[in-house]
Amino acid sequence: MAPTSRQPILFPELEDIEFCSCRADLVTQHDGEVYVCNPDNSHCYIFYHRDLQPDKPLQTQELMLSQIPSFTISHISVSPKGQKLLLWGEHGIAVVEIPRRRKPNGITTCRCTFIAARFFQGHTKISAADVKWHFGHTEDTHLVALTSDNILRVYSTEEPACAIASYPLFNTDSIIPYLHCLNVSAGPSLLSAQAGSMVSFTFGPVVEGEEAVTVFVLEENSDVFTLSLPLNNNRTSRSELRGPLKVLPPDNENYELDACSILCLQSNPPVLAVATLSGTLQHLALLQDSEVEEEECLYLLETVEIELPDLVEEEGESTCTQSSDEDVSAISLIPDPTARDRYFVRHNTGIHSVFLPAVQRLEHFVKAEDGELNLECECVAEHMLCVQPVGAGDPTCLFGSTVVQDPMLGAHLLVLISNAEFISLPIRSVHREEIPLLSGGDKSSHCASPMKQVHSQLFSQKLQGILARNISNPLLRCGNSAGMSQKALLELLMKSTQVFREEYIAKQSKARGELLHHMSLLQEQQTQHKSELSELQNSVSELAGESEKLCDRSSRISKRQQLLRQRVSGVMREVQNLLPDLSSAELSFKEEMHSMSRSLKSLKQDAEQLHQKLKFQNKTGKNLPSLSDEQQDRVRAILKENDNQINSLVSRIKSTNAQFS
Repeated sequence: MAPTSRQPILFPELEDIEFCSCRADLVTQHDGEVYVCNPDNSHCYIFYHRDLQPDKPLQTQELMLSQIPSFTISHISVSPKGQKLLLWGEHGIAVVEIPRRRKPNGITTCRCTFIAARFFQGHTKISAADVKWHFGHTEDTHLVALTSDNILRVYSTEEPACAIASYPLFNTDSIIPYLHCLNVSAGPSLLSAQAGSMVSFTFGPVVEGEEAVTVFVLEENSDVFTLSLPLNNNRTSRSELRGPLKVLPPDNENYELDACSILCLQSNPPVLAVATLSGTLQHLALLQDSEVEEEECLYLLETVEIELPDLVEEEGESTCTQSSDEDVSAISLIPDPTARDRYFVRHNTGIHSVFLPAVQRLEHFVKAEDGELNLECECVAEHMLCVQPVGAGDPTCLFGSTVVQDPMLGAHLLVLISNAEFISLPIRSVHREEIPLLSGGDKSSHCASPMKQVHSQLFSQKLQGILARNISNPLLRCGNSAGMSQKALLELLMKSTQVFREEYIAKQSKARGELLHHMSLLQEQQTQHKSELSELQNSVSELAGESEKLCDRSSRISKRQQLLRQRVSGVMREVQNLLPDLSSAELSFKEEMHSMSRSLKSLKQDAEQLHQKLKFQNKTGKNLPSLSDEQQDRVRAILKENDNQINSLVSRIKSTNAQFS
């Protein structure tokens, strides 16, 4: 948080204002331009967020309305395209067109159009509970208003006299027959009196397959109703009110009698946040009912209670000028445009930031095809700003707040308090940074300590958990201390001292005890390590003697092995010398002999074939024609010649074998 000693950023146009309302929201923004409304003179002011600098005059553009509203303005909001401003209070609604051309540091007259002026003038007992720009329209022409008669009306800036569509938020079918039996006319005021009081509404997701947007309406007893609001706003189109939605698991504590605000986080599935006047926040997920098909129910994720200062007025002191029927602890929920899983809680004494890790888990579970859903995770609530640390005795209150997104400066929560001071709070990550230790060290280094086998968590992480603060310290902004009583100042001092003791002194004492215990364990391990070191040194000396003996034996074995290698090499040389060596002529003759033996085998086969043929001819010679004498002589000569060749070859082979034998 920013230090409290910095110079304040004052807005001089609101220094003398005496208006203060617990539901006031007089600040809004669009694309870095901040719009502020002064309810005393109904003037609006425009300036850039980057111009908010201490000790420098703020350059503003003043907008004067063409028609002065007769009602008290308590809320301001800019249209989605930034072309119009919505000003409304309990007894009136006005739309202001923002001029494109403006005079630098001057006054510009703007066109002001009153919405349903005759309706609010004729029905003084009916007031506006909540008014918002239409979520589904791309043009800045339609707005939705919830009135105290439990009717949701849609207005158009082009036809501001009457509503273009009305949606009663009560079941008329079950009440009208009963009233007819009593001969009583069923008027809107009587029908709304039979139902509970609707206090707030919020826009949900767009209905798939239909040109409609879901609207969640909150009843005072924490019941939630749903309504499909058509985008075409046809006067003949009707939408059925469904609800109240069933809350699971069923519990009597799920229903409070002081609900005041509802917000739908634009996630899949939608998550609703419901706030009560006592500071209780309920987080509900919209899911399909497992028992009844095609029906939806609310699953209660968690219930959170934020701390609110005691709002007890002291004798002789007065707070901001408020009406007696107005609850000073009313809570409103502000969406965070930078994150879908975070929103802000604004009340008359300060602002809280709430982060829901369950939203991200729900979205991952819906996107994944299969997996387990674990919603056992607590939200993170952070107290960002406190303007009444001593309760109602402090006259400081909030005039409004808005989230400004600047591409250079980042996202900031801009808050305007009743002493005309602007406070710009940077929106940072909700995950608290780790407290740096004095020892430091590289976290990625690995140590082979045996304590890691017993303690899976590092000791530094354990100290981080002990020193972690469970309570956030908000930025304090209060009025002049001279206007406070000594009792209020004493209460503030005692509360600060208690927080300092619980969040700092007590945890540091506990961390010191853990350090001493850890030191004693380390000292015991040190003594044990010393004894083990002496034993290891004795073992090293014994192993050194054994290593010398082994070295001598190894040298003897190596010498013997070398001798054996020499003897084996000598034997191999002798064997190699005894092997016969043939000359090239002998080798060629050997090859020739092998070829002759192969040819001899073929000749033997041929001779055998001839003998077989002769035998066959002798057997069958009678049937064959006889040869002449010349033919027989010729055959005998051929056979004799072959026989001589065979005999000569056989003799040569025998003589050759005899030479090599």
